[in-house]
Amino acid sequence: MSSLHEQPLRRRGQREADSGTRTANEQQVSVTDTDTDTDKYEHRRETPTSISTQALEAVEQFDFYDRVIALALTFVSLFTRLYQIGKRDIVTWDETHFGKFGAYYVNRTFYHDVHPPLAKMLVGLGEFLSGHNGSFTYASGAVYPEHVNYTFQRGYVAVFGAMTVPLAYRTCRLLGFGKPAATMAASFIVFDNAMCLISRFILLDPPLLCFTAMSLLGYSGFMAQRHRAFEASWWRWLAFTGISLGLVVSSKWTGLFVIALVGLCTIEELLKMFSDSQTPAATQLRHWAARVLCLIVVPIAIYLASFGVHFALLNHRGTGDFKMPSSFQMRQWGNVVGTQPHEVSFGSNVTLRSHLPGFGLLNANGTRRFPDRDREVIAGGVPGKVVNNWWTLVSANRTWENASAPILHVHSGQLVRLAHINTGHFLRTGRSPPYNMGWDRRVFVDGNKTKSDVWDIWRIVVDREESAKSRGKLRAVTTNFRLYNAVSGCLLQATPASFPENVARKFSEVICTDANTTRSEGTLWNIEQVRDTRLKRVALRSAVKRKFLRDFLWINREMAISNNGLTTDPDKYKQAESSPWSWPLLFYPMRMGPWTDDAIKYYEIGNPVLWWASSFCCLVLYPLQLIYWAVQWQRRQISSRWQAGELLRFWDTTKLLWGGWALNYLPFYLMGRVTYLHHYLPALYFALLLLAFEIQCFVHWYMPPRAIWSVAGITILAAAGVFWMFSPLTFGWERPVAELGHLCWLPWWNVVRDQNLF
Repeated sequence: MSSLHEQPLRRRGQREADSGTRTANEQQVSVTDTDTDTDKYEHRRETPTSISTQALEAVEQFDFYDRVIALALTFVSLFTRLYQIGKRDIVTWDETHFGKFGAYYVNRTFYHDVHPPLAKMLVGLGEFLSGHNGSFTYASGAVYPEHVNYTFQRGYVAVFGAMTVPLAYRTCRLLGFGKPAATMAASFIVFDNAMCLISRFILLDPPLLCFTAMSLLGYSGFMAQRHRAFEASWWRWLAFTGISLGLVVSSKWTGLFVIALVGLCTIEELLKMFSDSQTPAATQLRHWAARVLCLIVVPIAIYLASFGVHFALLNHRGTGDFKMPSSFQMRQWGNVVGTQPHEVSFGSNVTLRSHLPGFGLLNANGTRRFPDRDREVIAGGVPGKVVNNWWTLVSANRTWENASAPILHVHSGQLVRLAHINTGHFLRTGRSPPYNMGWDRRVFVDGNKTKSDVWDIWRIVVDREESAKSRGKLRAVTTNFRLYNAVSGCLLQATPASFPENVARKFSEVICTDANTTRSEGTLWNIEQVRDTRLKRVALRSAVKRKFLRDFLWINREMAISNNGLTTDPDKYKQAESSPWSWPLLFYPMRMGPWTDDAIKYYEIGNPVLWWASSFCCLVLYPLQLIYWAVQWQRRQISSRWQAGELLRFWDTTKLLWGGWALNYLPFYLMGRVTYLHHYLPALYFALLLLAFEIQCFVHWYMPPRAIWSVAGITILAAAGVFWMFSPLTFGWERPVAELGHLCWLPWWNVVRDQNLF
């Protein structure tokens, strides 16, 4: 069989020399023509529909030499990732975050982070296997104590990064790369300094890259089985793809870009099948069902399961409890919400939590005032537990506000005042508009025990009772209620809008809305804590059954809010942070620690030759190829170097690799959050494979068949040479950086000194 990937075609000049008498019009042929010329480079043509099972087996074949090559590349990859990995015995860069998160799994204390839990649980597993007891806090710049085997922990994570290399080789072979091109592609992964360095610390990126590579491998294997539908091997590759997608999205949300890639390719395949009238409807339905099961249900199940394990492991009070709803907190061992009075009385001191994720607890602070002439003290929401969160439930006529008075339970429909303990003011609304939403009423605190107002009075309306007790009475944690102002009838509502930094830093606005928003979660409240010596403290842990789906949705929304809150710091820009436009050009490499002469210095910089060459392929060469072939296809004139069907096989490979690069890179332009150079690495993985494929195609079109080994060898040596040149900054440089001035290939690289020209 003649294949774009395995059999070289002769050049157009050779065709013209052989034919001699061919006219100008004959030098271009229709895609449906057949060429009868024969020479040593010519082979039988095949149409796209003539791909046989034997041909697919040839593409899939992973012979002895493949195994030797893959094993050798794996050893080299492990060496580059593990060499002197324990050289710096100090908590480096984001190890302070992810090492600490891993320790939380060891001591089982709950925390909050912007990323899904799977990769962090894997980090925690590595710490557990290393013998870590969870006591070390991984403070930034701290020296690792003797009882923390940080070398093992780093090495454990590095293995994930090293495994991307054999995965890349196997993927390329499944995509139809020859052995030289597959070796070249995997070597590019080995000898990229950025991928190597990011794998040498306790971070989430190595598992992310590994699962990204697994996803591409799975889908490539599945596509190679497309003509063996519903056979065992077809199901194995499809299931492996779904599992890999679940793993990658459970590590970081950027895994959604890989899911988008597989999803788009799957939709294209199913639409082609739908347009084929020869495919029975029952068969098409089976194809749809199989993909829904493996590519949608399986990833979702893995994502849900990762949070299930996350919740099960972290069942003790921790730093992230305040981000979760009260019903979740009361089940955490050691959390004060789990042991407190369940009943509530007039005169009780309470905190009020909104059911709007991200809002937190109702708060007031005497130093935060509306910036107008009234200067009222702002009432709003804060995510943490602070002293200004406490309020006293006071009856409307103020006869039951003394904590020593007889117990009088609060019932639905009763009128109350909320007295802020620290300021002594009452929660109040009025006619003035809020800061962010001009069509509603602002909420503030004003007045005192001797100076109250009817605008202070609120009616409590119980929405539902989550415990087994009767509805109608106000209780801590389990009673969800709304607050209506007694004068205007407006509804107290938490909003996601925040005040500016100069008005009320990290303060969410609460309003009183006249709209009918009873279905809004922002209007639902519950009492999170009660302090009242008159009331009996009870264990609330079993008062409400766990609602996993609610906790799952809540934590994911909190993750999204926190992720959007990671904004750019101008002081760090071009020192650590960078914009997406600069990544393919490798404009701003990143220092990963102190840069003094006596420090061990690490520099997150890619292999410049590989980055610039792959960027040229993705940004220039491949788009131009698409434009050229689109024009030629429209004219029904494809260059004679193309055999029938080979353009489609070229498209099948490049759409996957270029699409993977684009989907893992371009969405960062739409993000408002802070971005770093290492965010480009998943896209780079696809770009390096595409680079190797384009090199193979160039040799295939313009050079003799055996030249591919020479070209691959020279290219690999060049990549290895540049890698070695920059390796001091990858393995850790202990001497003065002035000695590395020759590595400033671009004048604004801050290898030696800070110099930002852009």
